[in-house]
Amino acid sequence: MKRDKCLEKMKIYDNYVMKNLQYFPLVIKEAHGSIITDYDDNHYIDFLSSASSLNLGNSNPVIVEAVKKQLEKFSQYIMGYFQNKEAAEYAKLICSVYPGRIKVKVAYTNSGSEANDTAIKFARAFTKRQKIIYFNNSYHGTTYGSLSISGCSTLMRNNMGPFLPEMYNFKFYGNEISDEIAENESTKQIEEAFQTFLPPTEVAAVIMEAVQGDGGLLPAHPIFMKKLYKICKDNGILFIIDEIQQGFFRTGKMFSIENYDGIIPDGMTLGKSFGAGFFAACFIAREEIINTFGSPAQISTYAGNALSCAAGMAAFNIYYSDEFKKLLKDNINILHNLGKELKEKHPEIISRIRNIGMSTGIVLNDKNDKNMTYKIIFRCYERGLIMMSLAGNVLRVQPPLNIPAELLEKGFNIINESIEDYKNGKIDDEVLKYKNTW
Repeated sequence: MKRDKCLEKMKIYDNYVMKNLQYFPLVIKEAHGSIITDYDDNHYIDFLSSASSLNLGNSNPVIVEAVKKQLEKFSQYIMGYFQNKEAAEYAKLICSVYPGRIKVKVAYTNSGSEANDTAIKFARAFTKRQKIIYFNNSYHGTTYGSLSISGCSTLMRNNMGPFLPEMYNFKFYGNEISDEIAENESTKQIEEAFQTFLPPTEVAAVIMEAVQGDGGLLPAHPIFMKKLYKICKDNGILFIIDEIQQGFFRTGKMFSIENYDGIIPDGMTLGKSFGAGFFAACFIAREEIINTFGSPAQISTYAGNALSCAAGMAAFNIYYSDEFKKLLKDNINILHNLGKELKEKHPEIISRIRNIGMSTGIVLNDKNDKNMTYKIIFRCYERGLIMMSLAGNVLRVQPPLNIPAELLEKGFNIINESIEDYKNGKIDDEVLKYKNTW
């Protein structure tokens, strides 16, 4: 495949922009729906959705039209001093679908990382407590507050400490363990901590992902969630769910926590697809929590900007249309069947498939070759599919929710062919020169 123009543009990038993760030598020229085009005019099926921030695909015409109309009125004006109708209307929509339909309010932020920082601020101020519980393999962002409760990679934390004090890490129990282990062990470590060194009366909040994203697309075990929720309720601890990656129907429901019956979080952090492709995020929580303080304790120039809110409202209306609901249901069934078929074809390569809605983790058995995962996703890139890995050996499959069925099927054909190429020794070590991943 041609990549000369992309490589040339990457030289400029490397000279002037901080080095980021670069899975492939790809510079995006255009992106529409579920197709990405680079500067060498190569076309790719998108199985990443810009890290799940484009749940309705790129340049969705309904969202584009809404943004154009808003831009003709005004783009943004600081909400800390004045109000805008779009921010109020979007907040009303989001509050109307909060789990349990309880009375909540929105505190706008610019990014998911900032939303988690904001959640820490409000939790401490509301409870008058300092301690926060978070979990191993979690990812909540890279600002100092959110990084202080992230535990998925030391590469994110090396030489940056000290982090925020009073943050306590515990083991996350995914749904791959038995019910017996979940019942007997999942909260035992926390319960013992409460008896020895961590007074529950000093814990402000538990902040967690119901489905760990960068930890490997692993849903929490329902018994673990139920027990943890009860601990919070029994001890006056806020139960806050990070919905940044898994929200907005990524798991088949508006919010991932809705896959767990009977759990109504005290607050949630939203980001990524919250802005339908534009920079926007928020901490949404029970009214009395958000009423703890206002500006200037919580203020930002761009948070709640009119363009992002207009985009978010346009996307919201799509999500709740009958046409989308049917398409989502069909795509989930197709995706899960494709994953099952792929595992049956390659039982020696694929250890398991993690499915929840339109989030699928393909767990590879890379014990004999730690470069296997990268080689496979690089060959996918060469064949016209954009996909990345998480947690070392997990293929991340998170296409736009409205991806055409034929592209889903074509994408899995490419994964199958790429695995076959690996098994037959057709992927040279030369591709490893591009490797700069998690």
